[in-house]
Amino acid sequence: MNKFGEEFYQLYADNEEHEFFIDYVVNLGGEDNFAIVEFVPVNSILNNCYKIAVEKAKYTMDEGQDLEIREVKKKRINQFKGIMAETAIHIYLNKRCGFPLKSVHRWDLERDSFSDASNEYDIKIDNGDMSYYIESRSSSSYQSPLNRFMAYYDIIGKYSNQRKNNERKSDMYIRPVFQYQNANMTKNQYEAAIYNTYTDISQNRLKLYLVASVGKEEMYGEKGYQKSMGQGTTQYQCIKIKDAHDIKAVISIYKKAVRERRQDI
Repeated sequence: MNKFGEEFYQLYADNEEHEFFIDYVVNLGGEDNFAIVEFVPVNSILNNCYKIAVEKAKYTMDEGQDLEIREVKKKRINQFKGIMAETAIHIYLNKRCGFPLKSVHRWDLERDSFSDASNEYDIKIDNGDMSYYIESRSSSSYQSPLNRFMAYYDIIGKYSNQRKNNERKSDMYIRPVFQYQNANMTKNQYEAAIYNTYTDISQNRLKLYLVASVGKEEMYGEKGYQKSMGQGTTQYQCIKIKDAHDIKAVISIYKKAVRERRQDI
């Protein structure tokens, strides 16, 4: 465990009584009701996320997923949002799914160096000699309310481009969404708002939700598909949120995969 991990676990223990999640049910049309949670962080854990983001941004590619060069401040903010999303999933797995903390691993809290991206993962659950990998890929909703975003958008799987073409297939994909309360912004307004991310989160103008989950077989099955998402030549594996499962399905997806692996042994 690195210094960021030591700090996180101490802060998490200090806030043991804090309620990190608020439950909602979102209707996507007809009988499609999805259980989702809003992540309610404490400032000290957000500061931990920021410290990781500053360190991680030193070593990550200057190009974004669209292969366009990102300025340092924007790169840090994007890293922060990704780390905050992984933190929310980490806490959800412990608080809501009942996984012991010793079984849940987050690579950014354990890696010896951020300069080495080999063996990188988001979150891993260890179960005896079995490792189960979970991918978090978040984005922001700024042009529509959350229910509309969920009705039309995707859970995002692995992606490939000229710089990254060997990403592993994870066992599960969880969909975090940063939802702006002012959800009628133009693209230019959103690009400007990115620089106010920290303030917007602290003042509840920008909220993080965990909205959906899907296993590997479904992500890469008949309902999965590839799209560019306007990111240049980058291709993403996706599945529509409405074709996947809500956030409460995490534990059942995990248990099903573990049963199937043991049957194959």
